[in-house]
Amino acid sequence: MPNRFYITTAIDYVNARPHVGHAYEKVLADAIARFHRQRGDATFFLTGTDEHGQKIAQAASAAKQDPQAFVDSIVEHFKTTWKTLGVSYDKFIRTSDQRHTLAVQELYRRLWDARSPKTGDPVLFEEDYEGLYCDGCEEFKQEKDLDSKGRCPIHGKPPRKIRETNFFFRLSEYDDALLAHLGAHPEFIEPDYRRHEVMNVVKDGLRDVSLTRTNVPWGVPLPEEIPNSQGHTAYVWADALLNYLTAIGWPERKYSLWWLAKESEVGGVGATRQDEFQHLDGQGRPGAAWAGTMQPLFTNALHLIGKDISRFHCVLWPALLLAAGVPLPRQVYIHGFINMRGEKLSKSRGNVLDPLELAKLGGPDALRFYLIHAIPTGRDGEFTHEQFAEHCNTHLANDLGNLASRTLTMVHKYFGGETPKEWSPATLRDGAARAALEALIGAASEAAAEVPAAFHELRLHEALDAAWQPVVRANELIERVKPWVLAKDPERRTELATALSALLETLRLVAGWAWPAIPGKSEELWATLNLPGKPGELRGDDAKPRYGDPAFAGRKVEAPQILFPRIELKADAAAG
Repeated sequence: MPNRFYITTAIDYVNARPHVGHAYEKVLADAIARFHRQRGDATFFLTGTDEHGQKIAQAASAAKQDPQAFVDSIVEHFKTTWKTLGVSYDKFIRTSDQRHTLAVQELYRRLWDARSPKTGDPVLFEEDYEGLYCDGCEEFKQEKDLDSKGRCPIHGKPPRKIRETNFFFRLSEYDDALLAHLGAHPEFIEPDYRRHEVMNVVKDGLRDVSLTRTNVPWGVPLPEEIPNSQGHTAYVWADALLNYLTAIGWPERKYSLWWLAKESEVGGVGATRQDEFQHLDGQGRPGAAWAGTMQPLFTNALHLIGKDISRFHCVLWPALLLAAGVPLPRQVYIHGFINMRGEKLSKSRGNVLDPLELAKLGGPDALRFYLIHAIPTGRDGEFTHEQFAEHCNTHLANDLGNLASRTLTMVHKYFGGETPKEWSPATLRDGAARAALEALIGAASEAAAEVPAAFHELRLHEALDAAWQPVVRANELIERVKPWVLAKDPERRTELATALSALLETLRLVAGWAWPAIPGKSEELWATLNLPGKPGELRGDDAKPRYGDPAFAGRKVEAPQILFPRIELKADAAAG
């Protein structure tokens, strides 16, 4: 039965153009969204840009531009990059949108009305505060959060000391609720080692957090109904996190069409009843989360984020939702960093890589393949131009590209460009050839089960590993069968036809299985094979091996083209 699947990425801070670290997350999310569309799920994929805050104002000032004009220009670079890389989002949200601004103000109204779960005190309160503030993280830091030289470990700079009168959020009273949820629903944070990290943070004790800033005019002003709010703007993280709701209609009830789902239609693991925290109902707007539904609904949102912002998504965001009377997301999946020579790629370190330039080396799908396959999902990964070239040349140009080229060349040379009609594995005289064919069919049968399972469980690199096993076996089959030898003997035509039919079916399957990761090249291969439909619609029995199926026989195929050109690095690129 088709499910409802809602996936979000972190929205990107637009104080500079996108780098390959941004691209990694978007490509991962896109492959996951494409997989769910392919299997027939109703799917909504959200990304966007975070456009408020002090860093944006400073970057705009340095560029001698108005903040709005500055973010408008940078946003176009993000959109162009995602279009080039085939990122098929359903909505691109900008936090400078007027509708989002109004929703942020509504969040603060609800928080102003809310009471904390332990003492019953207002969750928002005004207080003077002096502390260390990291502009890069947009976060107050404690001494224990800094390295031995007093610097932010992420941005490598010491935070500055500031003193402000702000509105604080009573985060310290939500520790029990968060730990209860994580204990009852461990799938809420994946991978599991990230969940343990977050639980340790909560167990160590939560501190109340400043939820407004003064002297930062480029932001969402607090609603005037809140006393003493003049001159305060929303904390950039509260502003940014709310995009996951405002993009789908919050605070109107229509947001629940994606945020929630029937139990039989949830998009993955970790779903909980929307009324799990019903004992907190009435703390904010009465009945905000569960009024007006005829049957229990379940949480359904998947947030895909980087490990540097896990505390905001796994601690602050759930607490804000509980205070506002909104059900939690279904799951937060935390991916790792891309490093270059052991250091995280970041704008502050000056070691960023332009994904558009990388895409020029081997094409957008080559970059997508490397990011998804070479970096284990959930772990940190290394990127160098040499590794990129070697990985893509090995798996794309040599394995899949050569298989497609050799197969199509032989079909044209030996069968006039028409797929063979004969299929009889028993006619293969050579025992090694029969064993190779059996190994190919076995690998394809295993991949038919493992590829969707791995995609569904967010093991994307393993999904491609499984999809590539039949490719390896198919190339081995060519070496065992030696079609060029069989072609010289008319009595062995059925053997030749059987071998080429097996190769063609392998290409069909891999074009479908790999489509979420390399959609452009999969569609190109699909068209060359002259197959009906589209690889993005391959599901059910059609996504399973159909070796020897006469439905695919007697079909004209296109002449072979170079599917994946080899990546040849220039000296300057190879040095990076």
